[in-house]
Amino acid sequence: MTTHLWLTVAAAIFLSAGTICTAVPARPEPQRLVNDFAGLFTPAEKNSLERILTAFDDSTSNQITVVTVSDLEGSTAAEYATRIGLEWGVGAEQYDNGIVVLVKPKTPDSNGQVNISVGYGLEGAIPDIYAKRIIDNEMIPRFAQNDYFGGVSAGCAVLMKLASGEISEVREKNGNGDWIAIVFLAGIFIIICAAISSGRRGGGGNNRSKGNGPDLLDAIIIGSLIDKGHRGSSGGSFSGGFGGFGGFGGGSFGGGGASGSW
Repeated sequence: MTTHLWLTVAAAIFLSAGTICTAVPARPEPQRLVNDFAGLFTPAEKNSLERILTAFDDSTSNQITVVTVSDLEGSTAAEYATRIGLEWGVGAEQYDNGIVVLVKPKTPDSNGQVNISVGYGLEGAIPDIYAKRIIDNEMIPRFAQNDYFGGVSAGCAVLMKLASGEISEVREKNGNGDWIAIVFLAGIFIIICAAISSGRRGGGGNNRSKGNGPDLLDAIIIGSLIDKGHRGSSGGSFSGGFGGFGGFGGGSFGGGGASGSW
């Protein structure tokens, strides 16, 4: 049995020992990255955060899911978040590159609890001490002001910066939709280049530097269009934006991360 498998089994045994009767929320259907069971966010906030995390998932394959609950049902925040990561399969199976951000709000009867649980594949990029700093410096100060969306957004922003430096594998796309997107993007590229070339031949008061190919600004415009089209095609059609979340991939967790309370 590999070390990785041993660690997974050990984590599962440890978590089940004291929390057999505790049920974490079932994996949502349809699957999504923002799961606000405690009702802390407005619909606009949920949609905004979902788009950001979906874009990050599409571009790096790393998955960050945000889960809010009103009760940990006797578990610690670390146990609860790790169980969500394992039972939902957050992250890709081949990379174990998932992150669970769990928040239980403060109430008159209980302290607020937060945990960042990190999958095996991202533990090098986000060691426990980094996760603890994110919680203490970015999240809890905002939570203490009842700004849950601000705290979660700030925490996720730092997590995305750290995680994108560890694993950035682009997912393979299947189906004819990819060929359509490629042809469409190639057509855009040709049209833009032709328009640029025509404009330069005509003089037209264009003060940009002349040359045989597009200058820096042209390259930025083309690159932006191609990048947006590529990301939009992940949802199966070209839409100029990111596609919807494609689902969790079976990632594994072993207890890495940190917790905090206020």
